[in-house]
Amino acid sequence: MMYSSIIPLLLLILGIAVGSFVKLQLISTTISLLLYSLILLIGITLGRRKIVLRVKDLEAPVLTLVGTLIPGAIVAPIIGIPVNVSVAISAGFGWYSLAGPLITKICGAKAGTIAFLSNLFREAISLALARTISEKIGCGALVASIGAGSMDTALPFVAQVCDYNWVVRSFISGLVLTLLAPLLIPLLLGL
Repeated sequence: MMYSSIIPLLLLILGIAVGSFVKLQLISTTISLLLYSLILLIGITLGRRKIVLRVKDLEAPVLTLVGTLIPGAIVAPIIGIPVNVSVAISAGFGWYSLAGPLITKICGAKAGTIAFLSNLFREAISLALARTISEKIGCGALVASIGAGSMDTALPFVAQVCDYNWVVRSFISGLVLTLLAPLLIPLLLGL
């Protein structure tokens, strides 16, 4: 168990070392290709296992949506920003590279920075605590806490600590939230 926790850390350190010598465009292209390859491999695996999608598989994204947007509305008066902005920030579902720039463009740097950082921390904390969340609360909580990243960058973490059914649900949840985020954010900011 300790070995599996050290591998991602060692790979991150190796990545930092290699990243200091490699051009940014090459890194960006490589990341995209690897993520697309991961999605292709997941599709192949789903096809080989003859996975049938059920209504139950939509439970995770629906509960994540509700469990993310309602607290976003509740926290707005506490942090002193309009409810629609707070809920729009929450609607990033952990997709910090979308939420930050999009909200900055519509609302300005302050809201965009809050969106970027809150969504970044959501994913980072979820990944750092993946094993603990899955063991103490359950795989549904892990998938929900990760949000949109549960279909791509975080999928290997889910696969490591959850059974195969949750890997499928994780992918579906991430896909649904990834499709909803760019629609919900501008919609909520327009309220």
